[in-house]
Amino acid sequence: MPKKTTETEEKSQNVTEETTQEMPNKCDTDAIIRYYTYGAVGIGFVPIPLVDLAGLTALQLKMIHSLSKAYGVEFRKKRTKAIISALCGGVLSTGAVPVFFSLFKAVPVVGQTMGAATTSITGGAATYALGRVFNRHFREGGTLLNMSSSKMKDGFSEYYQKGEKAIKDKLSKKKEEETSTATA
Repeated sequence: MPKKTTETEEKSQNVTEETTQEMPNKCDTDAIIRYYTYGAVGIGFVPIPLVDLAGLTALQLKMIHSLSKAYGVEFRKKRTKAIISALCGGVLSTGAVPVFFSLFKAVPVVGQTMGAATTSITGGAATYALGRVFNRHFREGGTLLNMSSSKMKDGFSEYYQKGEKAIKDKLSKKKEEETSTATA
């Protein structure tokens, strides 16, 4: 004979089921970070100064929104922007560096080429690092409200360097492949 449950017990069970979030698969969160990192590299090649930075910011916010959704963490846009600024500002020296390279694109030919390459690498590495830092924080049970950017800066710097190296290697490999295809 089935056990009779009271209305209070049913509500309690429903609340528990709703608040229990299953940990996302590592492959899924890695795919989110990779997708947005590639997008950030592509945005760096947008030839219009400052439009690339607006696109990069929107892309990074969307990536963190996707990660927070995967972990069942409430997303707060203003809080996320503040954390991004604090983390990126420490590694990129000042907020003026990305703006400088974006504006450098206004110089015909040389400026466009150097600005695009630098913005792509910098934006991609920063996006990769942000994804890794937020992913680790969420995986450890953290939320946007208890995330301390000062505690995350070391991890961000390490991930930034890894991301920068990986992107440079990938771009170099692609250039080598294009060169070998053109000569063949």
